[in-house]
Amino acid sequence: MLRISLIAPFGLKLKGTASARILPLAEALVALGHSVRVCVPPWDDPVPSLPGVERINGVEILTVSLKPGPLALQLPCRLAQAALSFKPDVIHVFKPKAYSGLTALLLSLRGKPFVLDTDDWEGAGGWNDINPYSPMQKKLFAWQERTLPRRAIAVTVASRTLQTQVWGFGVARDKVFYLPNGVSLTKYAGWQGNEAEEAAQHWRGKLGLEDKTVLLAYTRFAEFKAPRLLEITRRTLALLPSAQAENTRLLVVGGGFFGEEKELHELAERYGLRGKVIAIGQAAWEDLPGLLRCGDVALYPFDDNLINRARCSVKFLELLLAERSVVTEAVGQQSEYLCEGEGGQLVTPGDTAAFAAAVAKLLQLSPESRREFGVIAARRLYSEFSWSKLVEQAEAAYLATVRS
Repeated sequence: MLRISLIAPFGLKLKGTASARILPLAEALVALGHSVRVCVPPWDDPVPSLPGVERINGVEILTVSLKPGPLALQLPCRLAQAALSFKPDVIHVFKPKAYSGLTALLLSLRGKPFVLDTDDWEGAGGWNDINPYSPMQKKLFAWQERTLPRRAIAVTVASRTLQTQVWGFGVARDKVFYLPNGVSLTKYAGWQGNEAEEAAQHWRGKLGLEDKTVLLAYTRFAEFKAPRLLEITRRTLALLPSAQAENTRLLVVGGGFFGEEKELHELAERYGLRGKVIAIGQAAWEDLPGLLRCGDVALYPFDDNLINRARCSVKFLELLLAERSVVTEAVGQQSEYLCEGEGGQLVTPGDTAAFAAAVAKLLQLSPESRREFGVIAARRLYSEFSWSKLVEQAEAAYLATVRS
């Protein structure tokens, strides 16, 4: 059995990479008998983390302490020290960006082998083009993304697109391991069954949706722009019988990175959707199972760009786990997770008319048929994309380190 240090770029209770990727992987490794420490910085949690050690399902979580001074010099040293003090056989660094990327560079300069994980595209055509980074930050992140994989002993990637990109950086094919996001039985306990259905009925009542047909969108508005969602909704309503269209509402769960949800009602007016859009913003984790089950059909537009091709959307997985019939576009990982006829429909990227037609077609089915459609997709996720199965890819990457 191995001793494994995982270095996280964020705290474990809020950001997606940590809570949806690092911790479930760590738990799966512990279940196999490995000893695992996760080293995290003391921020990015709803309640700021205090330095120290805690245990979550057998995983040791070490939150590093910081002293006054430049973070760029201090934090990588602290994270590296925390990882190395565990006396690990393997160090796995998550994200080749910012402080965790600097930690990987420090390990490399000290001659310490490490595995590197990448789950997003950061450089040109990626998050560098969206986030308000300074020119110096953009140059640094792009350099880290292209250089650090070549310094790693192995690289884990969350998508097929990232796999191809890392090959293009000159990393040998047998050193790149496909490790998509998956399903944690611990994290998603309670997402199926009577309790989740009762929660959905509660939210339908609270939101005034008891007798409504509900189109559901679950998003941070990074996957698509708000006007496109409203155009899809408008076109869908035009395809429905007038009585059903009148009785249909769009429920939007999630807050945008730049507050996009605040503009929805004003935009709805322009699209002739006055009174038909309910936007509740970012929801608490415990409310998600019920809220996501409020939808009769889930809409998940996915623009065909490099960010979406490279990403491995946890939100999309959660829609499928909520047993909703979903319409999305055949971009990147979407085709890996959703098989046509097993949980929803894939449409040609950018074809808004086809998207609306697919939604209208699903709404013609009986509620029982739509529910069964969603159950099939959830079962496939648990079967093929559980972390208890995906962990085998991580172990293969770790063996590359141990044998080096």
